[in-house]
Parts: sequence; structure tokens; C-alpha cells
Amino acid sequence: MSYEKNDYWDRERECERLFAAGGPYYFITTENLDWTLYENPEEFVVGTNLTAIASARSGFTILDDVQMNNHHHIMGSGTQNQADHFSEILRERERKFQRSLGRPSLKDWDIKIDRTLDLKLFRNRIAYTDRNAYVARLDSMPTGYPWGSASLFFNGNLRHMNKGTVYEKVGGREKRIICRSHNTELPSHYRVLDGMILRNSFVDYQTTESLFNSANQYFTMLTRRGEADVEMAALLGERIQLPTEEVFQIVSGWFQGQSLRSMEPEDRLKAAKMMKERLASSNRQITQVLRLPTADVERLFPKPE
Repeated sequence: MSYEKNDYWDRERECERLFAAGGPYYFITTENLDWTLYENPEEFVVGTNLTAIASARSGFTILDDVQMNNHHHIMGSGTQNQADHFSEILRERERKFQRSLGRPSLKDWDIKIDRTLDLKLFRNRIAYTDRNAYVARLDSMPTGYPWGSASLFFNGNLRHMNKGTVYEKVGGREKRIICRSHNTELPSHYRVLDGMILRNSFVDYQTTESLFNSANQYFTMLTRRGEADVEMAALLGERIQLPTEEVFQIVSGWFQGQSLRSMEPEDRLKAAKMMKERLASSNRQITQVLRLPTADVERLFPKPE
């Protein structure tokens, strides 16, 4: 589909209308643990299946999600009761799974549920969720991370990707393995490949797409977040560090017309303080970007004893 320039505000009004007509929308974040939930692909598959199962059995519709190795971010729609029920199911099923691996108890695993009341916040939370792996890992792009929904959005190839077996045709033993239970009732349209419920069968990515003005808007938000992600992480009580390459571009933008390598000493110190305050950069990252002596950075930002 192509758009004329003057279509922008018409599309924006339609997004606002759809947002108001849908929902309620809830952003669900699980506690950042000091240990891992998922150590290998097989465990990530279990986490994916547990998310799909919790969605089906609670009636809470998932619009976007990402699994990191120690936490989840999920945007969805439904009633408050459905959001609560989804979280309860996920906590209980995850608790049993982690216990089977001999890991610490998830009895008090904190799961926050926050209603998303406006379209701007909805989009910001989607962008933050989908960039999570990209910010945390050097080996992944947002749309290339296998344990999240980003690859579903504005992907024209999805209509040709009819992979997997519909759940109703999966054998009974495999269903029990997927559900980790004798209760194997799930939506018949779910599709399964190599023991995993495929995201494009349980994430309502079409609705999420409809709440962005265009594919360009979505991908621009993915690639130009910077300080906005640091602010979002602070609101969620999380700590993130932007990739050094991205930080270099941001800091260069603060001091346009100057080379970071040839800046005056006072400007470098000013840049260092801005990086610490605005981007939550580590001392090592400040040293790398500004080429400041490590000792100078350590004196400026001493590590807590």
C-alpha cells in the first residue's frame, strides 16, 4: 500500500479511533531476576509455549511480547480480570517449570500489570519491548530475535509462511509435552513446529500493526529510540545500556560540528556527565566513546564500595 503525504493525519485519526474502540490494553512486565529463566533454546521454547497457553486459557489477547533470559515484556488486550488471570497462569506454570529444573522458587515472582491509556504510550511500549533484545544482546536485531514478536510486524512474507502443524492434528503425546500437563486443550488454530507454538498463531500482530501510522513509523521508532528507552527502563525499574555504536551517534548529535576525538577537555567532561545522566552509560562505555583515560572517568564517577 502506498500513501500520499497528506494522508498522514487521516491515518493518525484512524489509529486513534481504533485504539479507542479496542482494548483495554495492559502492559505486563515480569521481575528482572538475578538468575536465568531460560538458558538454552529448548527452555525458551517452553517459555513460548507457556505464554501461548496462558493467553488461551485466560482470554487475554497478546499483541506483542519478548522473552529475555530472565524476564518477559507483554502487551495485550482484554479485561483487568483477564490480564490478572493471564499473569497468574504464567506465574504458576513458570514456577512449576523452574522447580523441575532445580532453580530458585518463583513463588514471589513479581509481575506488574499497567494499563496503557493512550496511543503514544502504547507505541512507545511496543518499541521498547521489541528493542529489548537488540539493546541487551550484540548478536540480534529486533526483527531477528527468535523469542519475540518483532518479526511479525509489517512482514509481507508472513502470508506465505504457513509452517507448522495445526494444533488439532498434533498427536496426543506431543500435546502433553507442549502443555507439560494432561490438560491439552488449546485453540485448534494454533500452529506447532518442532514442539513450539508459533508466535504468528497466538499473537494478534494485525491489531498492533493497525495502531501504527505506517511501517515506516514502526521501524523508525525501533531504530531511533536512544534516550527514550533509558527513560522507559527507569519507569519500569529496569537497567539497560544502549549499544556503544548507538551511543556514539547520539553523543555526536549533541556536539554537531565537533569530532568527539578532538573535543576540548571541558567538553569531554561535559559529554561524560551527559552520558551518565541521560544514557546511563557505564564508565567503560564513556571511556570507549570519548577516549578519556580510565582513571579520569573513575575519579569522575567513582564506583560504590
